[in-house]
Amino acid sequence: MIKVDDNLSSEEAKPFLRWAGGKRRMVPFLLEHIPPDYSNNNRYYEPFLGAGSVFFRLNPFKATLSDNNKDLIECYRAVQKRPDLIAKYLRQHLLNNSEEYYYNMRDAYNESQLSFAKAALFIYLNKTCFNGIWRVNKNGEFNVPYGHKDNPLFPSRNDLFILSKSLSNSKIVHCDYRQIVEKVKEGDFIYFDPPYPPLNGTSYFTHYTKERFTNKDHSELASLSDMLNRKGVYIMISNADTPYIRSLYEDGFNIFEHEVVRV
Repeated sequence: MIKVDDNLSSEEAKPFLRWAGGKRRMVPFLLEHIPPDYSNNNRYYEPFLGAGSVFFRLNPFKATLSDNNKDLIECYRAVQKRPDLIAKYLRQHLLNNSEEYYYNMRDAYNESQLSFAKAALFIYLNKTCFNGIWRVNKNGEFNVPYGHKDNPLFPSRNDLFILSKSLSNSKIVHCDYRQIVEKVKEGDFIYFDPPYPPLNGTSYFTHYTKERFTNKDHSELASLSDMLNRKGVYIMISNADTPYIRSLYEDGFNIFEHEVVRV
């Protein structure tokens, strides 16, 4: 059975990105509902990775981490492979940080090709943009304004090496969640944390990629979850508490309510 150490140490990997809808504050509640029979001998899957709060807290022995946001996944891969280079580039960004520098780097990011430098730039923009929102337009270009943070908190060199070690046994894959679950086996544990539907007319958190996550997507995810559950796969899902979402899971799933504060 999986064991979670409640005494966090300074050597424990922690989420290094700000992410709208991130689960850092919800992790204790989510851990209460980890399937009791799930073992680290089985694989853990997180197909909507985001900041990876649940993954880093569980620290599973075998994991497959994926997301449909290619830049996010390439950032994780870079941290996994070359934390030393990421630390070097981040130090330079921190020394030069200003509003003008931010917009220059945002333009450079949208024009640059895959590299360790671009992965570090992803972290820089994430930490200095407005409210840590990662939003792209329909052309896939990052377009969030500067956040005016006086002292953005970047992961230290030591943090990055700890993160690299934590990620070392993980497969990190850029793909749609439908593709990754084709490999899931009985006894594996999969945590779905899809982009939430808006609770009102303005609070949209679905623009992480140029594709959008619609009600149809939520319906397909619910059907897939039901199929995996019948296959003997352990499933945990977090989502917004709306009548439509509840209707998708009211049969065959245990629903637990948890109040959160948007900040």
